[in-house]
Amino acid sequence: MGTWAKLLRILLLEPDLLFSSQIESAARKNGHEVKLTTCLHDLIEALKEGEVFHKMIVNLDAIDNSETFTTLATQRGSQRIGYYSHVETKIAEEARQAGFDVVLPRRAFVIKLNELLAEV
Repeated sequence: MGTWAKLLRILLLEPDLLFSSQIESAARKNGHEVKLTTCLHDLIEALKEGEVFHKMIVNLDAIDNSETFTTLATQRGSQRIGYYSHVETKIAEEARQAGFDVVLPRRAFVIKLNELLAEV
């Protein structure tokens, strides 16, 4: 990584530790730092701590109600990226309406992950 690259702080919500390790690995390869949360409660607590995150990556299937989408989408300074199981189109629409910046089916998210991590 060249000196021109910018370190991003990423907040990740992913209950599946195997999948989260793939995301963390990709982020580290791009020189970024990841704070992993495995449940919604921990994600909300991390946000309350006041740390600045440049990107928030969220497994939308781990969100239990549409009010939470709005809470997450209003976080200042963070690009909100959500991914979901391809059958959960209602969840995807709720996230889009709440203001998530990027909402993708999980398979498309995996394909575009490095591109999403490269965007500042």
